[in-house]
Amino acid sequence: MVNKGKDSLMKLRINAEDKPAQKVFDYQLDLDPDTILKMTALICGKVAAVSLLSLFKEN
Repeated sequence: MVNKGKDSLMKLRINAEDKPAQKVFDYQLDLDPDTILKMTALICGKVAAVSLLSLFKEN
């Protein structure tokens, strides 16, 4: 396995400001690209499986 380091993480940053309440919302999520790829494959696989099951159920 290759040591990717912290620079290979995908970062999602959300910043929002509520001026009447004088509050600031700052959030950061760091994700490993391999995790995103695995989760995408898992979701696509489940959608394909459900689609196939629904085709067999209709007949």
